[in-house]
Amino acid sequence: MWSDLIQKSKDGGFDAIETYVFWDRHEPRRREYDFSGNNDLIRFLKTMQAAGLYIILRIGPYVCAEWNYG
Repeated sequence: MWSDLIQKSKDGGFDAIETYVFWDRHEPRRREYDFSGNNDLIRFLKTMQAAGLYIILRIGPYVCAEWNYG
């Protein structure tokens, strides 16, 4: 899924993509971490790098307008 969307962005003239890191997806319960499947942040970053795109990560426990209840 990511590769196709990233390539379409590159083809459309983008040179950077900004994305949140929704931490509640990576730590669903205190001290239990999940970086598998669609939560594989490293694979996402490497896919972006391979496409030659920059990435702006917005890391934090609170995501304002895009995610209900932060």
